[in-house]
Amino acid sequence: MDNAARRKLLTVSAVTAGTLILSPVIVTPHQTPVPIRVSSASVQLTDAWSQLINDTIISTYLLGQLAVGANSTYPLPNPIFIAPVAAQLVINPLIYAVQLVTGQGANVPAAIIAHINNVADVAAAIGKDVPPAIAKQIQTPFIAAKDAIESITASGNPLLGLLEAPAVFLNEALNSEYGLLSLKGPIAVGFIIRNVLATALYTAPPAVVLPFKKPAATLSPTVTATTGTPKAAAPSGTASSARPKPKASAGSGRTAAAAKASDTKSGAHSRRG
Repeated sequence: MDNAARRKLLTVSAVTAGTLILSPVIVTPHQTPVPIRVSSASVQLTDAWSQLINDTIISTYLLGQLAVGANSTYPLPNPIFIAPVAAQLVINPLIYAVQLVTGQGANVPAAIIAHINNVADVAAAIGKDVPPAIAKQIQTPFIAAKDAIESITASGNPLLGLLEAPAVFLNEALNSEYGLLSLKGPIAVGFIIRNVLATALYTAPPAVVLPFKKPAATLSPTVTATTGTPKAAAPSGTASSARPKPKASAGSGRTAAAAKASDTKSGAHSRRG
């Protein structure tokens, strides 16, 4: 009886083990996680602040060019970019004095009249263009605040929208068309008026030629070709007369005088004898 029961248990266990070995194992794959919206919002936040930094650097560079007179539209007439209008008011009387000394005093009244007309034109342009620009500059902060609020409402995550709003506000207030650092902003308008006034008062230095300064002589000698007329040959009969007679030297003159004196003395002795 015991042996038969043991045989039945061994048979059942063998069948169960074989069934487990031959049965296929099904593995269910894990589902991929759905991307969270926060990651895309963080990218938008980074883009907003980086855009603010890039625009601020560009606006500062262009404003610096305008300040030192390197702007092509509103340049300075001279390299003096610190108080150029006051510097030009000091330089102009010196130029007028030089013109008076060098005999160019007739140009001084015409230059003064031209400066007055230029300043009048600048004043008219300022009265025409600056007030509308100031009105738009005043409106810029309010527009920036409106854009910042709209960026919060348009964001899917209110918290990230609040973090992004300051970048939107600063970029609009600083770097928009009439922002603080733009070329139409309040700082740039001051530089533009300064540069235009300095150009209106600019006087070109006169060309001064000193009276005691002589032109430098040329080092290379100039060769002039001379055309000489050939002399005509004298006839044979007059050849001897045409030739210049050599002048007697002083020694030969003295010898001839001594010989003549000795002949006179010998003639006198002969007469006496």
